[in-house]
Amino acid sequence: MSAALRKKLYAVGGVPPTVLRMQDFWTQLQQNTQIWTLEALDIESRPTVGTFSVISGRDATSILESPFSYFFNAHMSPGLCAITVDSKCAVQTAAIRLRQDAASLDEATSLFVKLLCEQPVCTLWDLVCTELQDHSTDAGTEPLSDHKMVSGAFEAEHRYLQVAASFKMLEQETWIKFLFDLDYLQHQATTKLRVHAERRAQACAQSPKSLSDSVWASPVTLDAVLDRMSLSIGACSKLEVGNVLSLPNADPAKLALRAETIKGSIDIGIGELGVWKRQRAVKLQHPIADTVASEIVES
Repeated sequence: MSAALRKKLYAVGGVPPTVLRMQDFWTQLQQNTQIWTLEALDIESRPTVGTFSVISGRDATSILESPFSYFFNAHMSPGLCAITVDSKCAVQTAAIRLRQDAASLDEATSLFVKLLCEQPVCTLWDLVCTELQDHSTDAGTEPLSDHKMVSGAFEAEHRYLQVAASFKMLEQETWIKFLFDLDYLQHQATTKLRVHAERRAQACAQSPKSLSDSVWASPVTLDAVLDRMSLSIGACSKLEVGNVLSLPNADPAKLALRAETIKGSIDIGIGELGVWKRQRAVKLQHPIADTVASEIVES
């Protein structure tokens, strides 16, 4: 986000701070408007997202009365409720579609121009809605509707956020205004903040220290081995209950202490077997080497 846009955002009064902090979204809105002006108006522009205002359904008269306001069904577009284009922008859009000069539409009715602008405005709606959740942008489905079908239905107390993107077209200032459901934006902003916090927590959990703590806290199975013997697979398959296997080298004073890893067992020390009443214990005869922990992890 540019420093100028950030400054304008934080200078806005009455807009919830969580909504203003959706900096990635507002930057994307700016970029999508720029993409649209090139495609629909055949001009290279640098739109400025510079006017944010919270309005109620009661105060939305200018939007409802504008001949170039387009309203979107709440089922397909719960967040973006309407797009209003300046008359100069609307005429230029219609002229581009007809492949004529804007002057040729001087006598055209507002309804005729509005109908010609429907498809390009729906394209702009589709660009913006790719950044919003719960919006259906399926091809062939008509998002346009009567103003009573938008989120909040312009009820007197329902709150909206109007955002204007202005730009120069043929050396003249023109604009496009986007009307969002404010409650929807607040919910989305809160969700994004929560997801961001969870990702940060997850990233912190994967820090070297946390990984080290996790390794040190991991359980390891220890075996005290009196003796070892080798048998063929065939001999093992013939073992039966009651067979006696001698351990000629078994020495209670010399046990091998082994740790079980995912790659097998490794020796970690030598100890001796101790007996007290009916309990058995292993007494280490030498300290565990400092390299044992790293060997277990690497194993």
